[in-house]
Amino acid sequence: MAIAWTRQRSIWHDPKWGWISLPPGLRTRRLGLGALPKRQLGNFQRILKRNPGHVLIWLLNGVRAVPHEMLLEAKNMVDASDLEKAAMAAALRPLGEYVSSIGMDRPLADYRKDEVLTLVEVVISAYQDHMAKADPNDIPF
Repeated sequence: MAIAWTRQRSIWHDPKWGWISLPPGLRTRRLGLGALPKRQLGNFQRILKRNPGHVLIWLLNGVRAVPHEMLLEAKNMVDASDLEKAAMAAALRPLGEYVSSIGMDRPLADYRKDEVLTLVEVVISAYQDHMAKADPNDIPF
């Protein structure tokens, strides 16, 4: 099952829930027809046949068909090893220091391109530094 995030704010009407506003960056997961209960399978097969650009996601405690372009996907995500998790955690302090230096009250959407590139550089450098200092026996490759 692929993890997906919404690309932009989306609003649509659902007969059961009324108007739904889906914020950007909402984490969800994609589903295939094989994951559906038999009682829902026929309905979603018809929906997907009528709307070939739609995909199935898990949302609001149920399956929804939404346009594919509404989602950003991360395919083949694997669980991070303990070493990778430690490297991610080690990147938090430099990340926090950088964000506080440019203003923590600003949303990420307001960052300039050079600020975003520096943020990425800070995180990647901290991650790589932690991995470089790791015991060679702990590295899984």
